[in-house]
Order: sequence, then C-alpha cells, then structure tokens
Amino acid sequence: MMNNTAKIISGVLIGAAAGLVTGFLTAPDSGKNTRKKIASKSQDLADEAKEELNKKLDAIKDSYNRILEDSANKTINGVKNTEKVLKV
Repeated sequence: MMNNTAKIISGVLIGAAAGLVTGFLTAPDSGKNTRKKIASKSQDLADEAKEELNKKLDAIKDSYNRILEDSANKTINGVKNTEKVLKV
C-alpha cells in the first residue's frame, strides 16, 4: 500500500514540476525572472514532498509502535497464562 502511495505522490510531484517548468519556459518573461520562478517553485515542491514524506514516516512509526505494544501485551498475557497452567 505504501508503495502505491509513494508512486502516486511521486507522479503528482513530477507532473506538477513538469507543468511548472513548461509554463515558465513558454511564458513571456525574462530569463532571470523565469529562473527565479523555477527555483522558487522547485523549492516549494521539495518542501511539500518532505512534508508528505514526514507524514508517511510518522504514520509508519505509529503503526510500528502499536504493533510492538500489542505484541508485547500478547507475550505478557501468554506468559501469565502459561504460569497459571503450570501452577495447576
């Protein structure tokens, strides 16, 4: 699932970047202004990508921690049940 999400995000970002570059290069503006716009938009896209990546990483960490805690609780309960059975 994460693989598909990453592909979608990558596709959207690449498409947006290509559209921006095409738009800037065909717009009637000086080369200096065009380069500034491209640099600015590129930085914006990079910031958005980092933000999305951090959100996904946080979600993965949360999921990992829940699974780890659930596994620990099941292990503790299993040990307690085993102790009860052995005492009988």
